[in-house]
Amino acid sequence: MMDTPGMRELQLWDTESGWQTTFADIERLALLCRYRDCQHKSESACAVKQAIESNELDSHRYANYLKTKKELNYLASKEQAVNQRREKKDGLKNKKINHTEF
Repeated sequence: MMDTPGMRELQLWDTESGWQTTFADIERLALLCRYRDCQHKSESACAVKQAIESNELDSHRYANYLKTKKELNYLASKEQAVNQRREKKDGLKNKKINHTEF
């Protein structure tokens, strides 16, 4: 727990490489799964599930991995939406400029 006076929330930002380093063990296990698109839920021959069941991988660590991955995906989609709005706004500005030139 952290005391952050004046701050309402903390978010992950530009952490893709740090995240991959932090959870490199899980990423390596995922490469050993039989299926490339393995979701590590109910698929057979899932190396991540097997590692959790054999206590090679702590289930709490895997839960943190999933939570962090979800947060990064959310931030990426939020950033993409902002960029799309900006591009649309810039496109409308350029369109107005081109029409006023005539």
